Amino acid sequence: MMVILGTNFDRPDFKRMLADIEEEKINLVITKDLSRLGRDYIETGMYVEKIFPSKNIRYIAVNDNVDTFDKKNSNNDMTPFKAVINDMYAKDTSNKVRSTILTKAINGECIKAFLPYGYKKDASNKNKILVDENVVNNVKMIFDLYKSGYSKTEIAKKLNELNIETPLKYKQTTTNYYNPNSNTTYKWNSTVINKILRNQIYVGDLVQMQYTKVNYKIKKIVKVAKDEQIVIQNNHEAIIDRNTFNTVQEMLDKKTNEWNYSTRNKHLLTGLVFCKCGSRVTYNKNYGKVSRCICSSYKKYGNKFCSNIHLKEAELLDMVADSLKENVNEYLNFKDLKYPTLQVKDNTKQELAKLSKKKEELNKAISSLYEDKMEENISIQTFKVLIAKYEKQQKQLNSEISLLSKTKENAQEFNPKQLEEVMKNLLEFDTINEENKTLVFKLIDKIIIDDDKINISYKFYNKIEL
Repeated sequence: MMVILGTNFDRPDFKRMLADIEEEKINLVITKDLSRLGRDYIETGMYVEKIFPSKNIRYIAVNDNVDTFDKKNSNNDMTPFKAVINDMYAKDTSNKVRSTILTKAINGECIKAFLPYGYKKDASNKNKILVDENVVNNVKMIFDLYKSGYSKTEIAKKLNELNIETPLKYKQTTTNYYNPNSNTTYKWNSTVINKILRNQIYVGDLVQMQYTKVNYKIKKIVKVAKDEQIVIQNNHEAIIDRNTFNTVQEMLDKKTNEWNYSTRNKHLLTGLVFCKCGSRVTYNKNYGKVSRCICSSYKKYGNKFCSNIHLKEAELLDMVADSLKENVNEYLNFKDLKYPTLQVKDNTKQELAKLSKKKEELNKAISSLYEDKMEENISIQTFKVLIAKYEKQQKQLNSEISLLSKTKENAQEFNPKQLEEVMKNLLEFDTINEENKTLVFKLIDKIIIDDDKINISYKFYNKIEL
């Protein structure tokens, strides 16, 4: 005999009971009611109708007056219906929990159990995000180092040399997080660095509902499509300004800080240079130790796919530097750079307040809509039409708020003297080196090599952000 409690079948004691049944140690199973056996009507029915009878196991649900060995008990016939009702109750509970979580996410409340490195929860309000002053400078250092040309591997090495605790180790020592892997090596690595560099939270945006369960019966977690995730911009204090973050994202996408492991040398234009065939350009050293450009497809497949590039790396750098000097003088206008950034309307603050209020009202409407859907007060078709309308309005509001916030932020960050200094550096641009590599990256979108000629696509034909 064994008395069991629980609402699902994936639990240790239930599995132990099944093992004892197989070994014929048990002949009777008792639960308080049918829901304690399980709330999945399919599996509950399988155990009550098939498995238990086949093993000659008597099953009793006390409160529901179910006794499978009592052939005259009419309550036994109601077991399938009660199992379905229990299943529906579990589904309804799951929907309500999801609805509550979604409402919190839409309203900008943090629903994460643990926050990323650099942030902590407010002790008096667990849904509020605060900057963690103990490690915030480490986050800033990681972004600054990558932006200045360090690779992710180099940054990890530097942090290890400084004996700085890894995010995982720090989380274990400052929260109630439990690490089940006892063999963890607490060392910084490129994967940890990449995770930090890619995290949108550092610009003040809260991204939630990134993962979800398949349904209330299955524990499997799946990633939510990016356009379906809940993003609240400017939700909390930023650690990294947006211009720096966006620059780093582009550098990561283009892998501008990659090492060339065949030579162990860094190349100043890595990630920007492409062959006329569309393949990336890498570099090889000959016996004279002169670094030459080479098409990666030619290197891999030979001249059947592409032709060789007859251009030294030093020649490429000179050609790009000459083009930059010529184009900066021709296309970059001080007034165009200065005034759009600094001209902020007097009513920017009021406009932001109005938009924020509209956004709050819209979030409440979306939350109510989801609740109506969960409670089946509206049809699926009506829900789809309304949610599409609301999400379009939400996207537009987020765009307007982001634009106004960015304008305000730039106006506070830059002044005429700073811009004049930037302009001076551009006009005095002479050669490409590690010091001005980030500036070159901001100016150039792509360099295409066609035999011994180059075509450069510049970013400042339309707009440049500094």
